[in-house]
Amino acid sequence: MSWREALLLGILQGLTEFLPISSSGHLVLLENFLKVNPPGITLEICLHLGTLFAIIAIFRREIGEILKSLSRLFKTGKRKRKEDPYLRLLGFLLLGTIPIALIGGLFREGIRRLFECPRVVSLMLIITGVILWSTRRLKIGRREIHRLNIRDALAIGLAQAMGLVPGISRSGVTISCGLFRGLSRDLAYRFSFLLAIPAIIGAIGLEFRSPAIIPKENIYPLVSGTIAAFLSGLLALKVLLPIIKKGRLFFFAYYLWFIGLVSLAISYVK
Repeated sequence: MSWREALLLGILQGLTEFLPISSSGHLVLLENFLKVNPPGITLEICLHLGTLFAIIAIFRREIGEILKSLSRLFKTGKRKRKEDPYLRLLGFLLLGTIPIALIGGLFREGIRRLFECPRVVSLMLIITGVILWSTRRLKIGRREIHRLNIRDALAIGLAQAMGLVPGISRSGVTISCGLFRGLSRDLAYRFSFLLAIPAIIGAIGLEFRSPAIIPKENIYPLVSGTIAAFLSGLLALKVLLPIIKKGRLFFFAYYLWFIGLVSLAISYVK
C-alpha cells in the first residue's frame, strides 16, 4: 500500500470514527462498491492509534483529573471516594465498557460476517440516521457529571455495543443515548468519547497478534496514515461539539439516508 492510500484511509478513519456516520460502514461500502483495498492489520492498528491519540489530546483535562483522583485516592482513603466526581466518572466508564466487552467476545464471529453484507450495512446506516433524527426535538438535558448514575453508564455502554455492527455509528448512538437519558449535551459528548478509549484499546489488542518486523518501505505509509487519522480525528472532534451544543446532531441523518439508500440501490443493481 502506498503512502497516498494510507493517507486517504487515515483521513477517512479520523473523520468517520468521530463524526456520527460510521467508519466501519464506510469501509465496507468502499471495499465492495469502489474496490478499495482494506487496510492490513498493521495499518489498521496504526489508524486506531491515531484516533486514540486524538481523543487523548482533546480530553486531556478529564483524563488528567481522573489520574489525579486516582492518586489522591491512595492518600485520602475510602471515605472520600464517593465525593470525587472523577472517580465516579472512571467507575461509570469501566461499567459502560462491560457490554461491548461481553457482546464483542460472545458474538465476534457473527459480527465479522456482517462486514461481508453491504445490504445490511446500508440498512444500518439508514437506521443510524433515524436514531440521530429522533434527537431533533429532545428537551435540553441538564444533568452534569455529578448526576451520572449506573443506569446511564449501562445504557450508553449498550449503545456502544450496538456500534460493533457495521453501519451503526458508535459515536452517534452513544451521544444520542446520553441525550435521551437527560444528560447535558456537553456531558453526552464527553462521556461518549471517553468511553471510546477502552473500546479502542480493546480493538487494538484484538487486532494485535504478535510483533512483526515492518519492512522499510511500509514505514512511510504507516506513519502518514497514523498522522492523518490523528489530525482528521482532532478536526472531527472539534467540529462535532458545537453541532451537538446547538442541537443539530440530526443534520447527519440526511447524509446517512442518502449514502444508505444509494448503496442499497447499487447492491440490487449489481
